Amino acid sequence: MHDPIKALLNVPDQEVADRLTEKWTDAKLGELQYVGVTVGKTAALKRKDNGLVTSTVAAAFSWASIPTDPWSVDACWMSSLVLALTAISLAAQQTIGLNRLRSCENGLLKIRHLLGEAPWKQEHHSDVSHVSDDAKDGFNRTKIKRSQLWAWQTPIMMSNFAILLFIVGLMIAIFARAAATMGDWSKPDGKIAVFFGGATVFAGVNYLICWISLNRGSLVSSTQLKAPG
Repeated sequence: MHDPIKALLNVPDQEVADRLTEKWTDAKLGELQYVGVTVGKTAALKRKDNGLVTSTVAAAFSWASIPTDPWSVDACWMSSLVLALTAISLAAQQTIGLNRLRSCENGLLKIRHLLGEAPWKQEHHSDVSHVSDDAKDGFNRTKIKRSQLWAWQTPIMMSNFAILLFIVGLMIAIFARAAATMGDWSKPDGKIAVFFGGATVFAGVNYLICWISLNRGSLVSSTQLKAPG
């Protein structure tokens, strides 16, 4: 997932580096816009609709059964709302920051300086005679700042956790009501729990399959992508 950043930090040609930085910036702005659309208000699209996550969580608090549900339901949903609002704030902050940097003179170069840290120097290693040429070359490559990796993935990470916490709270509410039937699964709450459990398992399995297949594809190295011959 971080190959584009590695490439734009270490490509020797300035024009190519600028082009790769522009592509990464556009992709990141699109990702941040997605967070704003799904989690918060769709200000980026100049609409007045509430975000899907925040409106869903807020509406859940109006359900009639909330006062009788376990305290953990409220705890999960309130935490989900906090994470969603934080994701919105971070997405807006990063969008503004990227646009400001890009509009500056040498803005693309400044973005690269923001993302990368000083490369390892061979002189830091007293004895490099046993190190391969590829490893020696790696000492002088610009490294991605770990703090930047964390910062740029935080909005989408928080939005995912917000959704997860809402689902966990929903599961607690559904199964707590089913448990109150004392094992009589013929009652409506028991039937709802059965159908809800099946839908949750189906959704979870498909989510994991899609996530694993997507990440497996992104881990393919550049050498594997080269055409034979």
